Amino acid sequence: MAVSDTFVSEKDVVRALSVVRKNWYIPVLLLLAAYGVGTFYTYRLTSIYAAKTQILLKSNDQINPGAVISDNSYYGNTSKTYIDNSNEKRIILSYDLIRKAINRLDFDVSYFLVGRVRTEEIFRTAPFIVKVNSISSDLYEQKMDIKFLSSSTFAITYVKNDKNVVVKGSFGKEIVTSDFSLKVVPRGTLTANKSNAMKVTDYLFQVHSTDFLVKNFQANMKVESPEYTNILEISVKDVIPGRAVMFLDTLVQVYIENSILQRLELNQNTLYFIDRQLAEVAGTLNMIEDTLQEFREDEGVFDLEREGEQYFQQYIGFDSRKRSLQMQTAALNDLESYIRDNKDPQFLPPSAYFSYGDPFLDRCVSELYEKQVTYVDFQSRGTEENPEMVLLRQSIDRLKNDMLVYISNNRNAIGNSIRNVDKQIDTAQSNIQTLPLKQRGLINITRKLKVNENMYLFLLQRKANTVIARASILPETKVIEKARSQGIVEPNRKNILYYFLAAALLLAALIIVTRVLLFERIESSEELRTMTGLPIAGEIPQYKSPDDLRIVVDVDPKSFISESFRTIRTNLQYMLHDHNGGRIIITSNSPGEGKTFCSINLAAILAKGGKRVVLLELDLHKPRVQKGLNMTSATGFSTIAIGKCKIEDAILPTSIENLDVILSGPLPPNPSEIIVSPRLEEVLEYCKQHYDFTVIDTPPIGLISDALVLMKKADCTLFVLSTKMSYRTILKRVLGLFSESKIPNVSFVLNYVKRKRSRYYYSGYRYGYGSGYGSYGGGYGSYGSYGSYGSSEEKKKSRGK
Repeated sequence: MAVSDTFVSEKDVVRALSVVRKNWYIPVLLLLAAYGVGTFYTYRLTSIYAAKTQILLKSNDQINPGAVISDNSYYGNTSKTYIDNSNEKRIILSYDLIRKAINRLDFDVSYFLVGRVRTEEIFRTAPFIVKVNSISSDLYEQKMDIKFLSSSTFAITYVKNDKNVVVKGSFGKEIVTSDFSLKVVPRGTLTANKSNAMKVTDYLFQVHSTDFLVKNFQANMKVESPEYTNILEISVKDVIPGRAVMFLDTLVQVYIENSILQRLELNQNTLYFIDRQLAEVAGTLNMIEDTLQEFREDEGVFDLEREGEQYFQQYIGFDSRKRSLQMQTAALNDLESYIRDNKDPQFLPPSAYFSYGDPFLDRCVSELYEKQVTYVDFQSRGTEENPEMVLLRQSIDRLKNDMLVYISNNRNAIGNSIRNVDKQIDTAQSNIQTLPLKQRGLINITRKLKVNENMYLFLLQRKANTVIARASILPETKVIEKARSQGIVEPNRKNILYYFLAAALLLAALIIVTRVLLFERIESSEELRTMTGLPIAGEIPQYKSPDDLRIVVDVDPKSFISESFRTIRTNLQYMLHDHNGGRIIITSNSPGEGKTFCSINLAAILAKGGKRVVLLELDLHKPRVQKGLNMTSATGFSTIAIGKCKIEDAILPTSIENLDVILSGPLPPNPSEIIVSPRLEEVLEYCKQHYDFTVIDTPPIGLISDALVLMKKADCTLFVLSTKMSYRTILKRVLGLFSESKIPNVSFVLNYVKRKRSRYYYSGYRYGYGSGYGSYGGGYGSYGSYGSYGSSEEKKKSRGK
């Protein structure tokens, strides 16, 4: 497949590899740093543990699907039972229930061990115990330092009004101040080793308020119910796994006790009512027995005849029946009054629970009580607009309406029964009236005695049944899985470490993109050619210092640097219209890029090739050619420009054969005006007539525009670009200047190329003949040997050296 048909061109691949090669160390270093920082950060984080328990519910919540009760019928099994887990969840999370659990536990003081890197909470392993009797509210939740001074003394330090307060004390002795009253005692036996360890260890303790503990556990608790089950899963998070387990065990115990407490209260109220009735009946019995004894003694009547006994038994039965019906009516009236008055469930009348075996009323009273208890609990934790409270209130109202209708109908039925019994009593009394007067009196007293005896026996039976029922009250909630620790749940150290590494990669990508867009440098001729599309005259390998101005081609003719200048000399013959000579301008973007170094060595290598060369120093702002050639002169281009000397007088010979130089001369106050003086054309023309090559060293175009004026007079412009300063943004600006100024025949010389980036490093050095080192872009291609360009005399001199 052709390269043009692929999605990614070879140039893109080379470019990508170049970016990777230059920036690979950035993500590596950042990843290593992120891993170290992330590891340290996660180490300092406090581990959060979770504990979980499971309980099985058996709901007593009922809904009566029937309509309004219209008669005295019995709805025994028409109710539908359902589990209202949402109510149970709220009860478990309620403030009061959690407070009851916390009051049973010793969680009011926390202890901390101060380490070099982090402070860690310890639970029941501190070598001391702080017993707090009272403390100022300002000191709640403040971590107070405790330092042990000796085996029996210590000092407590805390902050009050932004000042440190130090209080000293002794083990076992109560400390009483205006801020607190507490006592510190050792945990277990205080040995010498234990005492010495306490002296060199820093401890903190923190006193908690009950409100803080309740809210803290509430915030870290979660109650869930698996779908289609009666199971509640209760979990809590804490920095101490043992404390979380203890809290859940105690909370479940309190919840179970609370669930049977209301049924125990109902039973106790029933016993209280029965005992009160028994006391009243017992008093009545005693009074009737005394009356009967007095009547028998006064009237001398000790027994009834058979007919009178029969009438008497009938009368007693009817009267007992009436008394029972009247008590039922009284109980119904009390219950109705309770429902209509909307009393708090704590003030439920005892008679409301004594319904003489009516299963419907028993069930409704229990259900009403439980729903009112739940409603009162909701009121302490929510608002009246809460949807669950609205539904619960509507359910209570419906239940009350049904009960009121049932009570009314039941009371009417009992009233009819009482009236029928009254008629039967009247008949029995009429029969008794036929008996003698003394027997009638005895019958009346005996009747009252029998009625109260039957009532007393009835109450005793009900009391026995209630006591038996109390013994059978068992928790309907069962623990199916005891509380146990689930291990560390927070923080997820692995994920946090991944976040650090991801952030490091993002930062590395941002840095690399910024470097590529703003600070990436050109490091090889291939990169330079790819970016500019202009010819590359050559590249100069890295040397000791860019400030080095030695004539390397003369001092070390076999070096890589000398070979690179020979390559540039070879490429110049294809860049110049006149292959045997021309005017060459050398410039750069900024100082320090090796412009003068290249000017001196290029002029020297051209002269060594047997050509007559003159080096013209036109950088009048910061001339350095004279330093490189180790020459000084009172004449130069500045004196030629102002007419103080002739051109011939300013030309000086150098130590290099065939190489002359025109130095800058004394620095003028207006160097830019000197450059554009009319005498410049005369100098350039003179050099053209007398020399093969004129090499001109100009100021950097990034600072001064003098070179742009001179470039239009040159046959070839060599732009020196140092890899230390060859940022792509600068190169784009330079290319823009070339395009705007329409500078012809511009080529680049890449200076200070690292050996591994230079082709001389890979190809090896072969002096003389064979494959050429020259590389020329922009349509010129690669060139062969440069041997034909240099003279045989130079080769002999080079071999001799």
